[in-house]
Amino acid sequence: MKKKKLLIILGIVFVLILGTFIYLSTFKLKHVNVTGCNYSSPEEIEQVVRDYAYMDNTIALYWKSKFKKIKGIPFVAKIDIEFKSKDTVNVIVYEKKIAGCFEYMESYVYFDKDGIILETAKEKKNKVPLVEGLEFESWGKGDKLPLADDKKFNHILTIVQLAEKYELQLDAIEFTPEGNIILYVGNVDVEVGDGSYLAVQMMNLGSIIKELGGRGGVLYMKDFTSDDGVASFKTREMIEAEEKKAAEEKERKEREAQEAKEKEEAAKNGKDANNKEDSSEEDGSDDDGSEDWDSDDDWEDDYSDDYSDDYSDDYSDDYSDDYSDDYSDDYSDDYS
Repeated sequence: MKKKKLLIILGIVFVLILGTFIYLSTFKLKHVNVTGCNYSSPEEIEQVVRDYAYMDNTIALYWKSKFKKIKGIPFVAKIDIEFKSKDTVNVIVYEKKIAGCFEYMESYVYFDKDGIILETAKEKKNKVPLVEGLEFESWGKGDKLPLADDKKFNHILTIVQLAEKYELQLDAIEFTPEGNIILYVGNVDVEVGDGSYLAVQMMNLGSIIKELGGRGGVLYMKDFTSDDGVASFKTREMIEAEEKKAAEEKERKEREAQEAKEKEEAAKNGKDANNKEDSSEEDGSDDDGSEDWDSDDDWEDDYSDDYSDDYSDDYSDDYSDDYSDDYSDDYSDDYS
């Protein structure tokens, strides 16, 4: 009798278990609705959830998520799973708040609004401003931005926080070698100076860009230091025209300088030629018929010949006269 009761009880339990298994098998996971993704891919999140689910069962997935959270997804802080129907669950994604990124070794390094490095990725995420002009050697996930210049670090945090506050979509933030900051907002490049007046500049930036009516160019806000500050704007066509004019002016000045140099060299060469001609006239030349002395020997030979001839003539004359006189006197005396 007892044995029969035991068999009945076991049979009932088996039927209940079988029935439960059959019933649960109808909760087959077919649809995963993902919301809350800005940087992550919904398809990527769905695949992670399906791999996490036990036997693709919605009930098992729901209860498992209550005791063991899904972790390790890039840019995701946490995931909540809600049971919607037998074959459908809703997945709510809470992403990490990305403030910006910088490029490093052919990858992009992302950081949050506190300057904490979150993740790295090969692709550039949309709606994340790229920070340019930073210099550092090493970094680690979970570390603060490794910037030697705390001023730059503070400027980055101020800009991204104010951009979020005033709903400004920044494409890039550039720190120039001269120490200035340029914000790239759509087709407008905004020069804000050294960052001393970021609060008032960012507060008014949105309304100024709206007034531009979609025109692209450069917005100069260096002197926008108060609510009644002044900003100037130049379209890209204006900038190109100014650059062209400046290039032409530079080319003209270089050409004039070259011409002046050539004239100076020509005048110098002409002066040297005149000095050479004057020197030739003073020294004597064959062209004007003047007599050149070849050497001291020629002078001595000519002088010796002239002196010898003159001396011989004078001596002969004197000797002849003396001899004639003496002979006449002697002959006259003897004859007498």
